[in-house]
Amino acid sequence: MKFCAFLLGFLACAVGCSSKDQTDPYATVSEFCEAWGKAACNSTVVSNCSGETTTDGLTQACVNKQQTFCEGLVPIIGYNSAQASRCLDAVKNAYSDAKLDGTEVLTVRHLGDPCNHLIKGPAALGESCTQDDDCDTVHNVLCVMKGGTGTCAIPKPVAAGMDCSDPSASCSDGYFCDPDAMACIAVRAEAKSCAGDYACAAGLACQGADPTAGTNGTCTAVVQTNMCMADTDCASGVCDIVGTATTGACVESIILSHAESACGDLR
Repeated sequence: MKFCAFLLGFLACAVGCSSKDQTDPYATVSEFCEAWGKAACNSTVVSNCSGETTTDGLTQACVNKQQTFCEGLVPIIGYNSAQASRCLDAVKNAYSDAKLDGTEVLTVRHLGDPCNHLIKGPAALGESCTQDDDCDTVHNVLCVMKGGTGTCAIPKPVAAGMDCSDPSASCSDGYFCDPDAMACIAVRAEAKSCAGDYACAAGLACQGADPTAGTNGTCTAVVQTNMCMADTDCASGVCDIVGTATTGACVESIILSHAESACGDLR
């Protein structure tokens, strides 16, 4: 009888305990970031960034550097791995050809879509926010901005010229929700009037605006296109800085090489 009871208990555990024994490979930020490093450090990236033939040692060095870089990007507080696989797939695809365009740079250098769904922030649906991580990004709630003010909502895409008064309404790229007309209108070009940075095209800032006085400013280039210091300085989203230089040039994409500063955490 004791043997039968033991056998029944063993079989029950074999069926019911197997799922409990399975672990989440991305449960912690450290584990996620190690996987990030492995996704980024393919043989072409390692070879291009090191300037040498790929070896296991060079690959591991790349993985270690990228893990550290990733850990500096992803907050520990609020981290949730539910959508980690989507992000890792995007990282792998972005680095697959050792070339990064603006969209890919946003993803792998600044936790842009789909890597902006890793944090369950403290703000509830409908509450105010200043960045996506304030909201429950794991369940696709992001900080939808209107007139410089954000609300946690699941974004609903709105086409140009259409009403954007709903807190979840999100204008398409190149447009913003005009706080007066409450419609999606095109972002302003350089030298055009603006009420805030949100109204200006990428790479431009609204200088001279005073919201409290109701005074508009002018959309002005943050820096000259050949003197950028960060990706956000460029309309393309890519600032190409070579070697140890502190400034670079705005470009549409970069091909990873030993001379690129972007390879600093890939070797």
